[in-house]
Amino acid sequence: MAVTRLQGPDYDRIRSGNPDFLASYANYYLCNGAVISAHFGDSRADAAAKATLARLYPGRAVEQLNIDRLGTGGGGIHCVTQQQPVP
Repeated sequence: MAVTRLQGPDYDRIRSGNPDFLASYANYYLCNGAVISAHFGDSRADAAAKATLARLYPGRAVEQLNIDRLGTGGGGIHCVTQQQPVP
């Protein structure tokens, strides 16, 4: 198995100015026929991440979403798809 590096965006080019913002393309979600990934506003890095994920998951559409609210809280797409314990 090979390991593929997903380069993160340039923090000077992303939409969020929050110092606690987590900008990582590695926190993506696989679903039937698609890969759901983050879009941070760094057009070069967003496009590179989309191309890498498309190459890694041929036959799946790669959809990128603005996750600025999630990233401000330190989370990402994969995080919010996980089960929540019963209180």
